[in-house]
Amino acid sequence: MGGRQSKTAVSVTPSIPVTLSSPTKTDGKAERRKKFRSWRVQSNNDGGAVASLNEAWNFTGGSKRNYLKNSSKILLSDSTAMHEEIERLQRQEKLFKRIWQDNFSSPVEDKLKLGGARVLDVGCGPGTWILEMAEAYPKSTFTGVDFLPIFPQNNNQLYHHQQGIKKLENAKFLQVNILDGLPFLDDTFDFVNMRLLITAFTITEWEQKVIPELIRVTRGGGWIEFMESDIQYHNQGPTTAKLTNAVKTFMKSKGIISPIDIYTTQSMEANDKFVMGIQTKEMSCFVGHWARELGQFAVDDINKGWNSIRTPMSTLMKVKSHEYDEIVATFAKEVEQYKTYFKTWRFYGQKVKAARSTSSTISWPEQQEPQESQHKQ
Repeated sequence: MGGRQSKTAVSVTPSIPVTLSSPTKTDGKAERRKKFRSWRVQSNNDGGAVASLNEAWNFTGGSKRNYLKNSSKILLSDSTAMHEEIERLQRQEKLFKRIWQDNFSSPVEDKLKLGGARVLDVGCGPGTWILEMAEAYPKSTFTGVDFLPIFPQNNNQLYHHQQGIKKLENAKFLQVNILDGLPFLDDTFDFVNMRLLITAFTITEWEQKVIPELIRVTRGGGWIEFMESDIQYHNQGPTTAKLTNAVKTFMKSKGIISPIDIYTTQSMEANDKFVMGIQTKEMSCFVGHWARELGQFAVDDINKGWNSIRTPMSTLMKVKSHEYDEIVATFAKEVEQYKTYFKTWRFYGQKVKAARSTSSTISWPEQQEPQESQHKQ
């Protein structure tokens, strides 16, 4: 059984050429699963030297989003820290919206416009993506989940947009950790979205818990999409290389040795619940004031990200906090000198349609909210 993988590489500024690679045939499903598990075992064997760092922090690729284990109570009790985290995540969402110029790549817009579609955003943060999507597609329903309740708490969500404040009755949020299971029945959602979270999980968690759980709650024929950002900067200076090498060391401790784009694609293709032919789109973004407004926005966001993980990074790099701050300051200068840029991707695949579904077929007009299972939250 053959399939095709589409990969589009597009620049957001004129200096990086627009390229389109021809689709190529993929290997057989069984062979791809074999290859994926082969390098997974190798990576797990190589990553023991810094495995203890996983007990201290979780790190997500391009977003530099950091969650200290057992720190949710600390964050929630510190209103200033919580406000700063919410503000940073909102800025981050704005940055990637500027880069991509839209909110998703999966072919689901017609269904969203028609109405009755159910959409899930895992790791929704302050809910920026959910609220924007709910406002854009009022006939469909949107659910955001995150293990930190930093999203809007009221039932009818308030969406702040250019015309003022608007109530959104088609959006809801739940506090959920996906590693504990999602509190929804099988085959609930038509579109499941996750952004900048793949590197928050070990390879075992990703392959055995996260992907299967996302697939479980997605309807046959529905779509699952991941947006990720590279941890590798291009045209990087020596100080930038030190930072990225430290992140790579941490990634290796999680069992991830392949580049993010290869890792994500192969892990999806290794699951036989996806239709053959995982789609990949790529964008590039320059970093620094030299790249005008977007580049300045990018370097400011990245610097805030580096600063938010000062403690684990300084430990990993074996430097003092003030030395780490100097390294980050040098990074901000280097991107101007070397004309640095990074890549971001979207990976999306369709769930195989079951020959005969035994799940509920209640549509949105009949039932306005997704049914929640008795799954432990």
